[in-house]
Amino acid sequence: MSSSSERDPLLLPQPGVPSDEQPSPPAISNVVSRAKLVWILVALWTTVFLGAMDGTIVATLQQPIGDYFEQSHKASYVGTSYLLSICCFTPLYGRLSDILGRKGAMLLALAFFTTGTFFCAIAPSMEALIAARAIAGMGGGGVMTASPSRI
Repeated sequence: MSSSSERDPLLLPQPGVPSDEQPSPPAISNVVSRAKLVWILVALWTTVFLGAMDGTIVATLQQPIGDYFEQSHKASYVGTSYLLSICCFTPLYGRLSDILGRKGAMLLALAFFTTGTFFCAIAPSMEALIAARAIAGMGGGGVMTASPSRI
């Protein structure tokens, strides 16, 4: 067994190549054009804005929503279901981004958010609207978590 000291190189020189002419590792090219960067940032900021707006706009619209479905006593559950599912799913997206990658977690969050928002638009009853808001909140938690990590 050979003894090594701190002064010994970790990598042995390649045979046939002089030690002063070792090949350098390939350069990583992460060059993004300015226009593409602007579009990426606008898309990320838009998703965060929509997620935040979705969580706050319902507070002012609870009474008209309850009147429309003639179930004003359940109107508070519309906002609560969204915010509760955001709180539950926000920590889970941290782990999902480790498993799926940041892009995969963001796409999953956007899929849940879009699906939930679509079901909110076509909800025939207050119960369906509450469930759809919970689905949108599942995605909203990921949008709030995954967007800053993408930047």
